Amino acid sequence: MAAVLCNGIGKLCSGTCEILGSVVTLPCKACGVVCEGVSKALRSPFCLYLTVTLGLNIPPVIFAVEAFTINDDGCSIALNWLIVNAVLCVVNIAAAVYISGKIAYVPANETNNDAAPPPTTPDIEAAAVDGNKSKMEPKQTINKNTMWPTLFESNNRAKSFSRVHDVLCHDPIVAIYIVIGIGYIVWQTMGIGRMNQAEDCGGGRLEELISEAIMFGFLFISLGAISFSCSVCCLR
Repeated sequence: MAAVLCNGIGKLCSGTCEILGSVVTLPCKACGVVCEGVSKALRSPFCLYLTVTLGLNIPPVIFAVEAFTINDDGCSIALNWLIVNAVLCVVNIAAAVYISGKIAYVPANETNNDAAPPPTTPDIEAAAVDGNKSKMEPKQTINKNTMWPTLFESNNRAKSFSRVHDVLCHDPIVAIYIVIGIGYIVWQTMGIGRMNQAEDCGGGRLEELISEAIMFGFLFISLGAISFSCSVCCLR
């Protein structure tokens, strides 16, 4: 009876310690996952595109949060525009992360196809004949460092551009984002009218927030496309 009781208490204490250990180490694990993701993003060819996307879409979200602190009942139109614009900016960030990860991800079958196939029996016989000939003929040196990397690099680039084509033209999530992106451009244009309507709202601060959000929006439309093109050109 005492042994059963001791075993039960021991299992209870062991389970409690495991639960507490999991809870205590959870922040460290989360930090490790975040650090690993940031490290991969910095080493990714799409680092420039992700940096531009984050740098130009986070400020409009902050502007929408600041607009909530301005108490002006007659400026709901301006406030609603900033809220919708913040949601679209969050979508831009999520889409940039998704597209970058989708293109940069190399499927396992592609890496396996790049490996050289095992030699067959005719190849071994041909190698033996070539070995006998090499004893009688002078050897010709070939600089493999200049020949093979160029071949493999062009092959990998072709596969990378093929992934870009598949993601941009055949991915349903990207297709939905393209429609949202068109709406985002239209929404920035509509913001010019909302800015004029918010001229006297919140002491003129709402007008400034919309103006700055529009500036960041059009910068993202232009610089985002340029940085994405540069990132695609950096693919290997």
